Amino acid sequence: MKRPASERVTLVEVLELTGPFDAFAAIIQAALQRLEAEGVSGLVGAQFYAEPGSSEVGAIITFADPSQFMDHVHMITGWPEFKAFVGIVKPLDVRVYGRLSEEALAWLRTMNVVSKTFDSHLAGFVR
Repeated sequence: MKRPASERVTLVEVLELTGPFDAFAAIIQAALQRLEAEGVSGLVGAQFYAEPGSSEVGAIITFADPSQFMDHVHMITGWPEFKAFVGIVKPLDVRVYGRLSEEALAWLRTMNVVSKTFDSHLAGFVR
């Protein structure tokens, strides 16, 4: 069953590369391949954007509903792919679109990079 747009949570992130671009590209491809195969079903999209040679990466991560975020966090924190990912990036900015639980917001805020949250969905659709 497809969930309504109003239940979606999207994180828009800016990350600083702390290692070589090629190493990051290999790490993120491996991580996303595993997430697509084994990740929580409510992770409906994960997109990363970067130019070779750039020191910054943009990411858009979308969950079907807020409960899926912490399930995702608990699942991936022990994965070697996640450890490699956090070893090569430094979060610079995170914006949250949708209402996360207090636990999820507290976890995100431990990184001191949440610049804005937009809790109240006004309008939209998902096809």
